[in-house]
Amino acid sequence: MEYKKRTRLSMFLALSILLSIIESFFPIFGGIIPGMKLGIANIIIVIVLFLYGRKDAFLVAILRVFLMGMLRTGIFSITFFFSLTGSLFSVGIMALLCKTKLSIIGISIMGSIFHSIGQMITAILILKIPNLIFYLPFMILFSLITGMFTGYLAKQSIQHIQKRL
Repeated sequence: MEYKKRTRLSMFLALSILLSIIESFFPIFGGIIPGMKLGIANIIIVIVLFLYGRKDAFLVAILRVFLMGMLRTGIFSITFFFSLTGSLFSVGIMALLCKTKLSIIGISIMGSIFHSIGQMITAILILKIPNLIFYLPFMILFSLITGMFTGYLAKQSIQHIQKRL
């Protein structure tokens, strides 16, 4: 990996961690709805996916989850596993879709939806509460909104970054 690329990916990783930490201080709806976040750190993952590729997007996403686990939630806690499976599902679907004609915003929406699906599967398996599945439609609805928001910001950022590279 060339030096410039490694440096930029490290900066993107640091920025995604910073955004995750900032976001954790501001619960959506006052924390009334558990687990709901805007996912602003995922803006960085979308940017890395489109500027550097699938492998680097997976790398940054996984490193962010592990580092956030060490810094905030506890490594191998339930929250850690929610984040890990959500990230794997999200980056996985976005990596598959990035070579299609789907827009950056559309890909971000799908990533957001699959993040929720991954978290729901993990919650049902770990907590052994199958009725949690009824919470999924609300999560998907919220994912549509957050995916549009993060996708739009990622698209604008990518255009700005590409002018500078």
